[in-house]
Parts: sequence; structure tokens; C-alpha cells
Amino acid sequence: MSFAHLHVHTEYSLLDGSNKIKECVARVKELGMNSVAITDHGVMYGVIDFYRAARAAGIKPILGCEVYVVKNHREKDKDEKAGDHLILLAKNLKGYHNLIKIVSKAWTEGFYMRPRTDRTEIEKYHEGLICCSACLAGEVPRAITADDMQKAEEAILWHKKLFGDDYYLELQLHKATVERANHEAYPMQLHVNKHLRELAAKHNVRMVCTNDVHFVDEDNAEAHDRLICLSTGKDLDDPKRMLYSKQEWLKTTAEMEELFKDIPQVIENTQEIVDKVEEYKLDSDPLMPVFPIPPEIGTEEEYRKKFT
Repeated sequence: MSFAHLHVHTEYSLLDGSNKIKECVARVKELGMNSVAITDHGVMYGVIDFYRAARAAGIKPILGCEVYVVKNHREKDKDEKAGDHLILLAKNLKGYHNLIKIVSKAWTEGFYMRPRTDRTEIEKYHEGLICCSACLAGEVPRAITADDMQKAEEAILWHKKLFGDDYYLELQLHKATVERANHEAYPMQLHVNKHLRELAAKHNVRMVCTNDVHFVDEDNAEAHDRLICLSTGKDLDDPKRMLYSKQEWLKTTAEMEELFKDIPQVIENTQEIVDKVEEYKLDSDPLMPVFPIPPEIGTEEEYRKKFT
């Protein structure tokens, strides 16, 4: 069974991902996977490097972003500064261009603590995009966690109406195995996944499994933990500091199959998404700006006659 990682943060998720692009692509190839996505937090800085590295390695690159969604990206609401997470993947060149527009406007118009977008912008630029409901910080999982099933269903129906069969409910399972790690996420994920499965059946929405990748392999978990201390300004021995589950690495197909052995279709659906993504090229000649020369300055021909 083929599996592809579709929720991957690289070094360009600054002070959050320690997953270097070249190492990431090399590991994906080593694992025998045919494709991998890039979904950095609110940015697309790493897309070109990622695209070139993946293509050079014979890996199909899927270009995406984990965006922050608020009610109105133009309003600076302190209660909404973080926004709900949402995974957007470019299915084709049109989708790539639309994703650029969403992310760029999130920075130029919607920035407040983070680059933020909203449903209006997503609706405007949704063509050519595949959408996944994201991690526990996504709108649907947050509604489920808050026991607001009406809100969860409303969000699912809105996204399904917009994206159709290109909308997927995303399942994650990060069971911490070391003492100094986040042990709260796993039971929350079990609870959310149970309801996601019920809602997927009720509303005929496909599901997909992901691992929220932030570092290359398990050995890098402790180094990533130090990075989080830097990003949050906390001491390593602070008992109240932010912790990851230390499960956020590029897991093998076998590891993912074991996690989701009771619902193998969520593994298969990762390949379904890979197959939907078209091959398109990003490399092009440099685009140089045009600066019209005012008539009073003269023409190139006149300058050549004057100075030769």
C-alpha cells in the first residue's frame, strides 16, 4: 500500500520546523515513497527549493501551505489572532497561483501576529486546490473538542460545497512514548477522530491520515524540542513550557499503517491525492520589469549616434 506525507513542515516554518528540505527529500526517497508535500505555516518561502530538490530526486512534489483562517482577515481581533489551521495543496498550476494569492494577501492584508486569511479569500481563490481539515488546531477538530457538533458540521458542509471531492477530513495520531512530551494530544486525537469518522460517513466526505511532520526522524525529536524552547523563550526545565508529542517525524508506511490499521482507506487516500496532483513546471526565464523611457530623454538610437 502506498502512503504519502501530506502535512510536512520544513525549516521554513521558522523556529517550529527543523526538517531541512534536502534531508527531508532524501529521507522520503529512502523510505520508498513516490511523493511528499510541503505545508509550512503561513508561508511558501521553501516551495521552489522543495520543488527542485524533489524533482531532482525523482519524487513528486506537492506544493501547499497550512494557512491561518479567521472570520475577517482585515480585522485585528485579539481573540482570533492565531486563527484556525487549514491545509491547502495545489492540484495544478492554477491552484499554485491561487495559493500564492491567498498566502500573499494573508501577509499584506491580513497580518496580525500571523499571516491570516478567511473564507471569503479561500472561496475567491479555491480553484485548483485540495483542502484538508488539518490538525487539532483546525476549525473542525476545535469545534469537536469544544463539543460544538453543530459548528463542526457547518464547517464540513461549507468546505465540501466549495471543494467537492477535493475536501478531506484529516486524521492524526501522535501517541507520546517518552515521559517529557505532550501526552494530552493523543486522547484528544482519539476523541476527534471518532467524531470525524462519524461525520465523514454522515456527509460522504473522504478521510485521509497524516503525521504532523516537523523533523526528519525520531532521533531529531530532542533537537526539535530545543528549537521550541528557543521559539517560545522558555528554559528546557520549565515545567509549564510547550511540548510536542515527539512523534512528529517522517514515519514509514508501515508505521502509518499500524497507526490506522482499522481504517486502511485513509492510507490509500493519501495516494488518491497524489494522483490528483498534476505535473507542472515552475522554472521559467526571469521576469524583468518594463520601465518606459520618457520621450524627452530620447531613444536608444539617438544615444548611440551621440556617443559613438
